[in-house]
Amino acid sequence: MDLTPPKNPEPICDLKLYDATPGSHYVLKDVYSFFGNNISSSVAVYIGVEDWKQDLQLLESYAVPTVVCDPFDRQPEWRDAVQSKKAKLMDWMKYLKDSNCGNHFVNPKWIEPVVEYPGFYDGVLGAEPNTTKMSSWETLLNKAKALRNNSGEPHFALCKIEVSGEEIPILSSLLATKYRPSLLYLRWTESPDESQSHSEMAGHLQSCGYRLISINETGFFLYQYSGQDIYSCCSWTNVSFGHPLLTLMNQQVRKALESQVKVEGDAKNT
Repeated sequence: MDLTPPKNPEPICDLKLYDATPGSHYVLKDVYSFFGNNISSSVAVYIGVEDWKQDLQLLESYAVPTVVCDPFDRQPEWRDAVQSKKAKLMDWMKYLKDSNCGNHFVNPKWIEPVVEYPGFYDGVLGAEPNTTKMSSWETLLNKAKALRNNSGEPHFALCKIEVSGEEIPILSSLLATKYRPSLLYLRWTESPDESQSHSEMAGHLQSCGYRLISINETGFFLYQYSGQDIYSCCSWTNVSFGHPLLTLMNQQVRKALESQVKVEGDAKNT
């Protein structure tokens, strides 16, 4: 499948490229204005560590307590570096410099790397000997909240999902919860325009209130939660054969047309 995104996709006005390096993420121009009062309770969950150096762009731009899940333990060296150097900031900065990471300033005390797979409950995924610890989204968010030492309800500000072949079950578990991260960075394994299963999941994602706002040159889709969940605006207990959403759309179109006809009729009579 060809996953090459359109050339030079135009972002919406409140986004910018992190920098001019190839594959840079689109990030918010003004994080504080976007999150408002929620910034003091904001947390993030990243799923997958395919390129931790690229993840630094997001960790630096949003600067919120973040749980980073590496479900299949593909980057143990990075996890060990974060855990061993977070107590001494200078050691951490030296590690980033020695790793050719430029001048990123990322607080290691606000990063919690774990070998866990997000799911519906706390338990174990798979069968022996190939098992992975599974943690619910609530558990992961509480771990992120603990990094801030904040007793209030965490605001799920950001989620990044980049685990090849696993985005559909991971998204399914997320959308089955009450949690809706404000921003979602997602790398599809196959194009939603070419794969039936990915098309259905992308449609479900946007039906749940997300809108696609940018695609970077490496194929990272950025979605923003709009709150316009189509499932909440129609009844799914209607015994008629018609799709409830289509029925609602039909009613609204008819109402709009009738209103327009009335306006035109009134104009002719005056």
